[in-house]
Amino acid sequence: MNDDGIAWIARTDLSWLGYCITVARGLPPEQLVTRLAGDQAPAPLGEHTAAEVEARLARRDRERGTSDSIAVRYGEAGGLAFAVAHGDNWPGRMGPGYTDGLSDGGADVFQLYWEKENPKLPPPVFTYFHDGQYMCGFDMFMAWSLEISGPRPDLIRGDVETAGIPGETDRDTAHRKSLTVVEERFRLTLPKEPVLHGQLPAALIAGQV
Repeated sequence: MNDDGIAWIARTDLSWLGYCITVARGLPPEQLVTRLAGDQAPAPLGEHTAAEVEARLARRDRERGTSDSIAVRYGEAGGLAFAVAHGDNWPGRMGPGYTDGLSDGGADVFQLYWEKENPKLPPPVFTYFHDGQYMCGFDMFMAWSLEISGPRPDLIRGDVETAGIPGETDRDTAHRKSLTVVEERFRLTLPKEPVLHGQLPAALIAGQV
């Protein structure tokens, strides 16, 4: 399996909560982070490993008596900007439903989202946006839904069906197959070693005040 793509995500815990990963083509990393921050400007935190930024956010929330801090570690690889969510508060506040404006101006934006600890056990989800419009998306374990949503399901349907994802009954296998399909179809990558073990620029995108 190619550790320079994205399929490795299926066999690695990015955090105990799961993951929210945003990848963009046509945006510099700093602009992607600004768009993820929405109405407030992102607050730079310096360069951190995943463990360091998670510890910093936990300490910050304890000191402030709140639990609204969300940060991303970000960078660029293979001509793509990427941002990986950190903290205990991104589930339900990033990902599906929180994507307005991310792909404005002709950018391609791809999100990979999985609330691993959600008691409802939702599947991991893939979504693709272009130039301010939702293009297509699907559950990466299709036992929940066989639908490929959006106005352009044709962009991915053939690959999903050829890989046997609609009939796959094992969640982990479906997850891995889906990431492989998405990686190959849209030429996506996320650098494994820097994301898991390296220091990357980090910025607070929620709870700045």
